[in-house]
Amino acid sequence: MTTPTPSPTPSIQVVDQHTIAKLSPRAIGQMTYRIGVDDAGGVYLAVAANQGSGCFSTEWIALSRIRAVVAPYAASGEPLATPVLRDAYVKRSINNAGFLAAVLRHTGLLEIADPPHLHRVAPDWDTWEATQRQRYQPQETPETTETSEAVEETPPQKPQARRRR
Repeated sequence: MTTPTPSPTPSIQVVDQHTIAKLSPRAIGQMTYRIGVDDAGGVYLAVAANQGSGCFSTEWIALSRIRAVVAPYAASGEPLATPVLRDAYVKRSINNAGFLAAVLRHTGLLEIADPPHLHRVAPDWDTWEATQRQRYQPQETPETTETSEAVEETPPQKPQARRRR
């Protein structure tokens, strides 16, 4: 798999956020991830926080990119190891793949394989992706908002300091 190249970041609206357990039984704390959708309907995932120690990337990962990475395993039905998911990222933190695996398991896009440290690609990514797109609420732009008279508010006056005599 080739290393993805950074592309201009689209405007992504967060449609959901979850705090979940990490996959490793030795892991401390929980992690938080976000699901986002852009104006074109692209679905993205991003790790937002880690309660334990360890670095991670907060970059938005396109679901289409993740699908491309796991496609050979989806086609063959073979289980995949967590390090395979490293190829979905541009930035290279050691924890990225493990955190992404936890996110994908939580969303139901990956399932536990045998042995349990491996993952199997779940069958219905299309339904999950369509559900996320339905949650997207387009933001009003100046062209689409109704014009209304702007009311200028005067800022509150700063109290004057007392003068000493």
